[in-house]
Amino acid sequence: MIEKMVENVVELNDAAVHLRNQGDMEALRRLAKKWAVPYEQTEDFIQGRRYRLAEIPIGQKIFRTASEKLREEILVLDDKDFAGIIGWHIIRKCEEDPKLAISVMKRHKSLQRCLDFVMEKAFETATEQAKKKGLGRVRENTALTLTEKTVFPWAEEYYRREDEAETLAKEAEEKKKILSEWEQAERKSASAGKTTVKKKDAGSVEKHKESAPKKKETDGQMSLFDLA
Repeated sequence: MIEKMVENVVELNDAAVHLRNQGDMEALRRLAKKWAVPYEQTEDFIQGRRYRLAEIPIGQKIFRTASEKLREEILVLDDKDFAGIIGWHIIRKCEEDPKLAISVMKRHKSLQRCLDFVMEKAFETATEQAKKKGLGRVRENTALTLTEKTVFPWAEEYYRREDEAETLAKEAEEKKKILSEWEQAERKSASAGKTTVKKKDAGSVEKHKESAPKKKETDGQMSLFDLA
């Protein structure tokens, strides 16, 4: 099983993308639970609202500049067509704006969280477009074309936001919720499964009842279905 082959967060994200592309969401959920990824975060990834399933830690390394931090994050994420483009844009902006560079250096700020912020903004945009078309929600695998003029301001907005307290509080709350979320989701799934089985069994009995031939009175035995 693919779950047994995953040894780090990078491999976890690669496996998650593979499973999502294959449509094997149950295996993806098992993998996420094993790695203590929050249930809601997992569902967001499945729906395309997150860039990666789990955040790749860059350790406790101390960076000297915003450029150094972003360069390493770009290297770790290894995605030149998305992370690279946005990351290099922020690097250039930091050279022009010292305040932005200071924000990038904050410990709770990361390029991956920036990408998640961009993905969430894109999802909101897609939702608005769906509503205008009379659709109740965004369909799976919906393609949304966005230009740099739209995406870059979102990325800058993430880094300029004063969200440290919000981020730390959210992390603490998520840690508490992880196990309870998974347990609740699994209980709900198991309950739904039992209901389906019961209905299926009842249908089988009814079908058998209709098709079973009645036994002759001379055989000395009473058929259960003769009582109906």
